[in-house]
Amino acid sequence: MNVEDRLLAMDLLHRYGHCYDQGDIDAMAECFTEDATFTINGSVGAMPTAIEGREAIRQAMGERRAATAHAQRRHIITNVVLDPVDGDPDRIRAASYLLVGSTEDGTLHLPSTGRYTDVLARAGDGWLIAERVLTLDSTIG
Repeated sequence: MNVEDRLLAMDLLHRYGHCYDQGDIDAMAECFTEDATFTINGSVGAMPTAIEGREAIRQAMGERRAATAHAQRRHIITNVVLDPVDGDPDRIRAASYLLVGSTEDGTLHLPSTGRYTDVLARAGDGWLIAERVLTLDSTIG
């Protein structure tokens, strides 16, 4: 995997967090392939634990963002490790840690931490999330 692909893949992972935190759910959804899957191990309010397809991801994440609009959330995606998928130059395995910071009424909270395990798919000159598994260390309220 070359440096350009690594940088583009990391940019994608960070773009997802920025778009979600800024409330740009359409741009966040564009980080996923049309047939992407998003599985959540752990509890995130009333969100489904398995979401299939970009539109369903947009819907579920938009509802989650609306439910937490009273607080400014920050998705801090760190410790990114990228590995090529054996024999497939158009796939990358990505693992990263998630810290969710939340500021409400001037007070900072850390509602949850977790780990993303992703498969990224080549899309034109860049990458999109084809499979995402979020394993939470604790429940997000």
